Amino acid sequence: MMREPPTIAIFCQVLDNHGDVGVCWRLARRLARDGKQVTLWADDLNRLQRLRPAIDPSAAQQPLDGFTLCPWSDAAPLGVVADLVVSAFGCRLPEGYLVRMAAMTPAPAWVNLEYLSAEPWVEASHLLPSPNPRVPLLEYFFFPGFTQRTGGLLREPDLVVQRAAFDVNAKKRFLSRIGVQPVAGSKLLSLFCYPSAPIESLFQLMQSGPPVMCLVPEGVTPLAPAAGETWTRGKLTVQGIPFLEPDEYDHLLWSCDLNFVRGEDSAVRAQWAAQPMLWQLYPQAESAHQVKLQAFSALYCGALGPNDAAIWNSFSSWWNGRQQTTPDWHGLLDALPVLKVHAYTWQQRLASIPELAGSLIEFARQIR
Repeated sequence: MMREPPTIAIFCQVLDNHGDVGVCWRLARRLARDGKQVTLWADDLNRLQRLRPAIDPSAAQQPLDGFTLCPWSDAAPLGVVADLVVSAFGCRLPEGYLVRMAAMTPAPAWVNLEYLSAEPWVEASHLLPSPNPRVPLLEYFFFPGFTQRTGGLLREPDLVVQRAAFDVNAKKRFLSRIGVQPVAGSKLLSLFCYPSAPIESLFQLMQSGPPVMCLVPEGVTPLAPAAGETWTRGKLTVQGIPFLEPDEYDHLLWSCDLNFVRGEDSAVRAQWAAQPMLWQLYPQAESAHQVKLQAFSALYCGALGPNDAAIWNSFSSWWNGRQQTTPDWHGLLDALPVLKVHAYTWQQRLASIPELAGSLIEFARQIR
């Protein structure tokens, strides 16, 4: 049995903009809040600094949000081997660290935290062991997911309660703090996407009405104005806002009638926000992301009526480059009341399955 509180080392190689390191930061913070002794090793602290500006990328070690943050490089001394070692998204651990892991009795629990997917094979692969070819260790696949037979999704214990307490006055205070004065009678949207998204075409669709105000974090697209500035074309007003820290980004998601999100971490937070959302998946070779999109759409739209599901699916497919036909923007906005009820129901469903950090610790107890 693993002693309490365990020491935990999370290794992260940054590949997907802010997404990989964002997930690892959130996992480290979540585990630290449960009293675990956590060290996050990341090979690109500059990316993490965008999310948490207070960090010093040049520091050899620093406290952050209850855990220890360290830069990971070939020359970095990796210290004592932890009781639980997490290889984020299949990153390869340093050879010396593996050798020391294998020499421990008992060996540490070793988990490969995989990417999020709704594909059916994920349930069958979750928690399967994989023998390492170089040292006598087992690495276990740990899949986040949307069902009971996966590892679930990361969630702070009080997140749903905090979201429910975010009322009209809290929304006004938050928007004022980031310099936003909503346009009366307009739907409020947020836009966070990859450069490959059809942003220009989306803005053209929005101009036809009904009135919408689209908030775009700084650095997302050159088509949006700088933070604090706006432009209006037809029925569309676009305002640039600061690039927000993660907890503030949650408040943005909670404030908007529709959220365009990208990657893994933002998509999960949008689902906890219980607001209508459209997810741009990280583009992959051979269109592997399209398979993931189809699997998620089938699960997410399962409880929607056929017309509303068709509208959401059509727009989602277009947004991810799978469909060339221009989607029905007016139809999507008309469906927002139904999609909002659905988003709340979906959030409640997700909250009923085990949470990822707790599932990870429980599994580590079983294999060590």
